[in-house]
Amino acid sequence: MARILVIDDETELLQVISIVLERRGGHETVVSAKAREGLALALADPPDLAIIDVMMPGMTGYEICRQLRANPATASIPIIILTARAQIVDREAALEAGADVYMTKPAEMTDLLDQVNELLAKRAVGEPSALAGTVVLMSLRGGVGVTTLAVNLAATLVRGGDSSVCLVDLCPSSGHVALQLGLRPEPNLADLMRAYEVLTPGAEAVEEYLLQHASGLRVLASPLFPIVGPGAPRAVVEATLGSLRQRFAVVVVDVPSVLAEATMVAVEAASAVALVVTAEAPSIQATIGTLRVLNQWSNKCHLILNQVTPGPQPAPAAIERTLRRSFAGVVPFDPAQARALPQGVPLAFSSPDSPLAQSVQEWAHKL
Repeated sequence: MARILVIDDETELLQVISIVLERRGGHETVVSAKAREGLALALADPPDLAIIDVMMPGMTGYEICRQLRANPATASIPIIILTARAQIVDREAALEAGADVYMTKPAEMTDLLDQVNELLAKRAVGEPSALAGTVVLMSLRGGVGVTTLAVNLAATLVRGGDSSVCLVDLCPSSGHVALQLGLRPEPNLADLMRAYEVLTPGAEAVEEYLLQHASGLRVLASPLFPIVGPGAPRAVVEATLGSLRQRFAVVVVDVPSVLAEATMVAVEAASAVALVVTAEAPSIQATIGTLRVLNQWSNKCHLILNQVTPGPQPAPAAIERTLRRSFAGVVPFDPAQARALPQGVPLAFSSPDSPLAQSVQEWAHKL
C-alpha cells in the first residue's frame, strides 16, 4: 500500500480518484483542492507518489512539480500530471517541470491506476535516476527511426560526459548504426560470430571487435553485407551482452524489427526497452502487438513517439488512448536529420540544440 497525494481543484474528480486508488488499488490517499495547500502537505509529509492538476488558482501544477523536484525530501517522488491541456507544448512543459507521466483528462481510471502501480513498482526496485545498464530500442515496424534514436541516445550519453557507453547493432541485414556515425563497419558482428565458433571470447576479447568513434563511443557494428540465416544465435548474444555489461556503464542496443533470438535475448537482459512508434496506423498496430507479446516485461517498456514526417501531427494523447499507455517521450520532426545522415554525424553531436537532440536528452532519463 502506498500513500498518494492528489492535488486538483475539481472536487468531484478528487473524490473519484480517491475512491479508485483506495478501493481498487489498495492505496491510502491524501487530497487537496488547493494548489498551495497540496504543496505544503507534500513538503511536510512526503507521499510515495503525487497526482497533480495543471491549471489551479494561485499556482500551476508545473510550479508544484518544480518545487517538489527542488526539495531533497521530495525530489525523487514519482509525479503524474493530469490535465485537460493536450497540446505537445503542454506535454513538453510537464516533462520539463519534472513530471514522470503526462495524462490528459478525461482519463480512464483503469489507465491512471496502471500508471500509478507502474511508477510505484519502479520506485520499489530502486531503479537508478541516471540511465544505466542495457537499453534496447526496437520496433516491429521498420522505418520508424529506431536506429536514428539509438545513435542519438548513445551520442547524448557520451556528450553528457559518460565515456563508458557502447552502442550495439544486432541487425543481421546490413544495419546502419556505423553509417550514421561515419564509421566503416570492420570488424563487425559477423566477425564476432565467427570467433564464437572457435571459442567463447572473454570481455577483453569481445572489445577487440568494437569500433572506436572519435567521441569515445564504442560500437559493435552490423556487417556491411547481410548475414545469411537467422542472425546471431542466443548463446552469442547472451555472452556478448554479458561481456559488454562488465565493461560499460551503458549498453545501447539497436535490435532487428523481428522477434528473433537476438531480439528476445536483448529484451530479457535489458534494464529498459524503448518501443519506438510513429503516428501511422501500421506502426500503432505493430506496437499494440509488441506490447502484448512483451507483456511479462511491460514494467520496463517505454513508448517513444517519433514524428518522422513534417506538417500537422495527430495529438499524442489520441495515440496514447489507442495504445492505453503514455509516451515517455515525443520526438518532433526535425528537418536537420536529413542533412545529418549523409554527413555521418548524429545531431546530438553536431546540433545538440536541435529539436531531435533536445528531445532525446529529455526522455533519456525516463528509461
